Amino acid sequence: MAKSNFFTDSDSWFNRGLSRLFDILLLGIITTILCIPVITIGAAITANMDIMLRIALKKENKIFKQYFSAFGKNFLKATVIWLLYLVVGVLIGGAVFVTIGGMLTMDQTIRVIMGIVSIIMLIMYGISICYVFALQARYEDKIMNTVTNSILIAVSNFPKSFVMLALTAALATLGYFFTGLIPLFVVLEFSFVTYISGKLIVSVLAKFGDREAAGEEVLPEEEELSEEQTPGEE
Repeated sequence: MAKSNFFTDSDSWFNRGLSRLFDILLLGIITTILCIPVITIGAAITANMDIMLRIALKKENKIFKQYFSAFGKNFLKATVIWLLYLVVGVLIGGAVFVTIGGMLTMDQTIRVIMGIVSIIMLIMYGISICYVFALQARYEDKIMNTVTNSILIAVSNFPKSFVMLALTAALATLGYFFTGLIPLFVVLEFSFVTYISGKLIVSVLAKFGDREAAGEEVLPEEEELSEEQTPGEE
């Protein structure tokens, strides 16, 4: 019997790993390109999260076909969520800049309090956005329910939420110092950081009653029913 070679055997762990690496990187590139029109950012991220969750659940099949299917399916709701977060993000970011930057004449104590509140709101915003597009990708729900659940889940699982936020913040910091490499950091965000986030989010969803995320066998008809309900809802 011939000895298998992990360099030439297409089913070896080495080649399977390379294939997975290539797929994740290509997903990051496609998502980055689809984010360029700006208005499509929400749908692109949602489709990306859909595939990363499928990979974490070992349910991916023809991932690029699934990606564009998820892009179209979630376009409307994901775009509304994106625009909502964009407006809120601008408001919170402006509050942080104005308060910490000292652009308002106010008592020092009040400025410190406002600065702390603004930073807390910024962190809450950041950890919520780590989940909101994943929830949109996985479950059918009203937009405000998806947003509310993303905040509740993010806060109740703060350590994992902080890890996801820290990875994104690290790439943003690198982008600040190495502006010429920003496209690379964006691709890394939408590939490897999102891949890690998908793994973490699946473990979180398992705690909230997602049977499939918990490793249970779910029949197709049961899967359709579960997708209509966000974890934690009755």
